[in-house]
Amino acid sequence: MVVVLDVEGANASDFTVGTSPLAELLSCLHVLAEPEHHPESRTWLARTGAQLTGSFTQELRYYSPLWARYRCRLFFPLRAPLDRTLAQELDELLRLDLGVFVPLAADGIRGWGVSPPSENVLRSSVERHDFVKSCERRSFSRGELANALVSDPERFRTGLVDTLAHCAEVFFDDEWAKVGPRLTDVAARVRDQLRTAPVSTVLTSVSPTATFTQHPARVSYDKLQSARGTVRGRGCLLVPTMRGWPHLILKVDEGLLPLVVHFIAGDWEQQSPVSQRLVRERLAAIAEPARFELCRHLLGEPITTSELAARMGIGEPQVSRHLRRLREVGLVTSKREGRMVFHRLHAEPLINLGADVLTTVMR
Repeated sequence: MVVVLDVEGANASDFTVGTSPLAELLSCLHVLAEPEHHPESRTWLARTGAQLTGSFTQELRYYSPLWARYRCRLFFPLRAPLDRTLAQELDELLRLDLGVFVPLAADGIRGWGVSPPSENVLRSSVERHDFVKSCERRSFSRGELANALVSDPERFRTGLVDTLAHCAEVFFDDEWAKVGPRLTDVAARVRDQLRTAPVSTVLTSVSPTATFTQHPARVSYDKLQSARGTVRGRGCLLVPTMRGWPHLILKVDEGLLPLVVHFIAGDWEQQSPVSQRLVRERLAAIAEPARFELCRHLLGEPITTSELAARMGIGEPQVSRHLRRLREVGLVTSKREGRMVFHRLHAEPLINLGADVLTTVMR
């Protein structure tokens, strides 16, 4: 499945690049809600968790359907300009028309894969009941949050914003002081890139999963959903994140709102990205018992085909076929020395395979 951005006719003026502390807070809250999915944040989780009281932890858990799996659109910038403070973004959230706030909140509560109800639908008692029941079928916490939204949207919003402001006091102000300047630097570099490079180049460079097709002009991202958005006429906000790793978040289907690409700071200048296909091929390559055994022999020293065949008790042609497959997926290197060819395990991609699998699954 892919998310596709149609960039036909788009130019640099269609893009706004900058930071959003609210979007970064969302990433932090996601990590707190799903700690087992983020082993890279173990130290940060321990430090931040020590600052949370039991009652505040319960408060965060109450609202967690908005950020645990499907990140609610309300937490991303709803318009330009970017580079505002968290207080300014929260103030905008408080002043947002309920006709916009309610369906976006409902979309976040119900979660992935379901079209959000309109605000008019939520005015109907029957439709409100059906909405709450559909959320309850997903989880009790979603049903509880859905009921709070439809019962009193303004009270729901005030409570949510108060919780987010509390996050700033407890841990996020310190976090933003550390990461905000780094994100500002990344945003500046992407803006510079937009001045000199085609927009398609910029959009493909923010993620190792991105591919570009010229006719029609589209950038596609490997995601666990299918969606499409057009940049021209709606605009696109490019917002870097530090704590969001490894999630590239694309928000493309919210009517008149601009598209959002919430990209991992650093991915825009990619270093040897590993594709989903290559991860699967490497897993398949070492899943075969004989190839797995070959890897064990090849780890410690360079070995010839004939030596491997003797050690494993199989024919040289069979060893050669296994070696060829391991070379194709980058797990074995072969080097000729005179008349002999020595093979050795390329350990780095094998060491990284676990992280590559997790990153690919979580994109």
